[in-house]
Amino acid sequence: MDIIKLRELLEAELSSRELVSLDDEFYRELDSLVKALELGVESSNERGDNVEGRLYNAQLRIAGKIIREIIRIRLHKIVDLAIEGKPYDLTNEEKRIFRILSAFINRENIPAESVPAETGEIKEGAREEFKEKPTVREAYLIRIDLPKILDENMNEHGPFRAGDLVTLPRSIGEILRERNAADRITIKP
Repeated sequence: MDIIKLRELLEAELSSRELVSLDDEFYRELDSLVKALELGVESSNERGDNVEGRLYNAQLRIAGKIIREIIRIRLHKIVDLAIEGKPYDLTNEEKRIFRILSAFINRENIPAESVPAETGEIKEGAREEFKEKPTVREAYLIRIDLPKILDENMNEHGPFRAGDLVTLPRSIGEILRERNAADRITIKP
């Protein structure tokens, strides 16, 4: 396992709605990679090699960010699988998480009397504040070819080709407009 393989896995997870199939040893390999980089930092510092130490530190930071993002994405997908009740392509560690989430979702092994009344019940009218707010969508003319894009709710948009006229959430459209990748279009009847 190395940073290049981690980046490839991150790209694969981002481009697929399903979990990317992983070996059961994946999380142990992640731990080994982090430990190896930490040992590299320590040995470089002991030898007084500041350049090599800084390189190991940079690799450690990059690996940490990629690992956290991979885990975040996989956890979102595992929650979706638990809601659907379909466990597949899970590592052993993820199967344990899936079982816990499924039990929570299905209210298994959670005695009703152990939940205090003030937190266990949702008052009438309070349900409304938990509903998703409608996403404001606007029309945009795409200037350049773009791959799939994830919005803040993990919904995929695209891929798009230059010249496509599309509707997108305002949050994504504005980012594309700021980067000169799209122009907002006003459509009048």
